[in-house]
Amino acid sequence: MALDQRLKVTIHLESPLLITAQQVGFVWESEEYIPGGVLRGAVAEVAARHGQDLRALFDRPNAPRFGHAYAGLGPPVGILPQTARTCKRHSGFRRDEQDDERHGVLDTLLSQVFDGAQTEVRCPTCDQSTVPYGGKPYVAIGSSERWRYVSPRPIFRRIGRTAVSRERGAVADRLLYTLEVIAEVMERDELDDYGRPLLAAAVFHGFVWGDSADNLPWVKWLREVNHLGGARSRGLGQVRIEAEVEKTSLVTEDEMIQAAKHLTEGKPATAPDHSPNGMGLLDRILAFNQKVYALENLKKEEHLKFWYFTVDLQSDTILGDVRRPCYWPGPADLGLPEPVEKVWGLAGYSQVRGWSVAWGLPKPTIPALTAGSTFVYRVPRGDEDLTRQVLGRCITLEREGIGQHRDEGLGWVQICTPFHLETEVRK
Repeated sequence: MALDQRLKVTIHLESPLLITAQQVGFVWESEEYIPGGVLRGAVAEVAARHGQDLRALFDRPNAPRFGHAYAGLGPPVGILPQTARTCKRHSGFRRDEQDDERHGVLDTLLSQVFDGAQTEVRCPTCDQSTVPYGGKPYVAIGSSERWRYVSPRPIFRRIGRTAVSRERGAVADRLLYTLEVIAEVMERDELDDYGRPLLAAAVFHGFVWGDSADNLPWVKWLREVNHLGGARSRGLGQVRIEAEVEKTSLVTEDEMIQAAKHLTEGKPATAPDHSPNGMGLLDRILAFNQKVYALENLKKEEHLKFWYFTVDLQSDTILGDVRRPCYWPGPADLGLPEPVEKVWGLAGYSQVRGWSVAWGLPKPTIPALTAGSTFVYRVPRGDEDLTRQVLGRCITLEREGIGQHRDEGLGWVQICTPFHLETEVRK
């Protein structure tokens, strides 16, 4: 599989959007994001109109992978890990330095893994209990010298509808149902000069990984998609999509050699740009290990014999199968060499379900790990060839993902998500 080209996708809502997550009674509840499988199905409709063989397009090793699209003014840095926590009474990222309604978010992975601390921590502002805050997309805004995190969210509306009797062609008695839809505006998670929450037009951002040698017009087909989701006949789901090939800088051989040398010697160099938007994969790994080695309570010589990295799930992930699900990816499951060891993990669990438009039947319900689940691994120091091999595999994991149904947005991962460095609340 040669997925070496990434397409940047921006989805503008021009009418309310219904992405059904579940039905509770007569209420259809919507997802907060646009699943990759929904976007993939819409592109398949466009390709079919152009006379393409869908089996030849999507049932092949180098078929494109459609990622989930999340609300925000820009692509998210990532999904908050399960180790992120926030104040129980005043939860969420601080929207400015004077924000008294929220006490911020911090990460507890380093303290749990290396300091032996418990999951429960106290809010540093009011000393109240904290609660988990993982699984949400987060974005870094501001300059490289002064930046902070926000977590934009879509706004939901409920629309009442009545069913129509097929016999009479009129409104049926006692058949009222409700659609929960994503509105055309969203919360920016910021405040204006008067302390009021800012709103913006609803925009969703995602990525599609493809093969640069593939001559098919994926960008053109993405731009031709004008509807997503359900209830299109009722005026819902009208969208406008922008797509372009993203210019990504590949890791050079010299950068790989330098990073491997620093990690092998146990002297990870400081990344030149600490802002999440400016950190590449090698920068994130080096910064994470630098943070580990700087811990005051890291006195065990055993810890200093290794360098570390995390695998953070950026979408729900299906490992194993229905009869034998896997809830902790071991080194072998990730394609890592035998000396790599798993150290620690914190995961959430859910079930993945869906509906097959082609078959007109529900898809099988499969156990899965939730987005935000995080796992820590360690690599013995002293072997530079081994370190380069592991770093190369980490690059592949971010590009190709893990588990099943990766072409529908499942199984995306990020190595050493930048939020693990936020051991204190950012002001």
